[in-house]
This record gives sequence, structure tokens and C-alpha cells, in this order.
Amino acid sequence: MERKTFYRLLLVVVLILTLIYTLGLMGVVPFEASYYITLFMLMLFIYLRLDAKARGE
Repeated sequence: MERKTFYRLLLVVVLILTLIYTLGLMGVVPFEASYYITLFMLMLFIYLRLDAKARGE
């Protein structure tokens, strides 16, 4: 998959997860969902930083 397409898809996923995270903080969905979304976003951030450093950006 082309990098630009991957980042666009990733943006949509992150926006949806942010909405679910917010609903979890408000109590609409169980807070455990917000917890796991936080862990996923942290791991995603670390992966993207390491990937950028590996490519020399």
C-alpha cells in the first residue's frame, strides 16, 4: 500500500477511535475501551516515530 494512502486510512481510523475515546470519558461506552484506545495510540505513535527515524526524516 502506498504510504500516502496508508496515512489517509490511518487518519480515518484515529478519528473514529478518538470519538469512541471521548464517548468513553463521558461514560457512554465502558471506560475500558478508552483505556485500550490510549494504549493503541501510544504504540502507534512510537511505531510512526521509529519508522520516520529509520527512513531518515
